[in-house]
Amino acid sequence: MTDDAVPRLAQALFIDDSAAEIRLVTELLNRARVQFDGHWVSSGEDALSFLRHDPGFERAPAPDVIFLDLNLPRISGAKVLQTIQADAELSRIPVVILSGSDYEDDVNAAREMGAAHYVVKPLDHSKLTETVALIDTLRLEKNGTDWILRPAETVA
Repeated sequence: MTDDAVPRLAQALFIDDSAAEIRLVTELLNRARVQFDGHWVSSGEDALSFLRHDPGFERAPAPDVIFLDLNLPRISGAKVLQTIQADAELSRIPVVILSGSDYEDDVNAAREMGAAHYVVKPLDHSKLTETVALIDTLRLEKNGTDWILRPAETVA
C-alpha cells in the first residue's frame, strides 16, 4: 500500500483567541479518542488568511471542518462566518460554532448565517463528539479503541 492509498485524517481548523479554549477543545476530542490533524489561529484576520493561503499561510491545508468562536478581536467570528459563506469554495466547509451563549436568538442567528452546528460552552467530550459525528461531510471510523475523523469522500 502506498502513502497515497492511506486515507487521510480530517483537517480541523480551530479559531479562538483563547489558547486555553483551544487546548480544552483538543483535549476533549483527544479524551474521546478522536484522531485528526488540528490547526489553530487566534484571530479572525489569521483565520481568513489561513483560508485564503495569504502570505505566511501559503502551505495551510484546506480544512474539512472549522471550529469557530464568535467572540474574536478585530474581526468577529460572525464576520468570519459571513465571509466563509460568501465564498463558493469555502462555503462547503462545515463550521461548528463554539459559544458561551445559549440564547435561542444567538443560536438561530448563527444557523441563519450558515453555521452547520452550534455547541454551547462549557463543552464536554460526548457533546463535542456527537456534534462532529453529525457533520455529513465527515465520518468517524472506529479503529480499536480510537476514532479516526476523516473526510466523508475518503475510502479506506
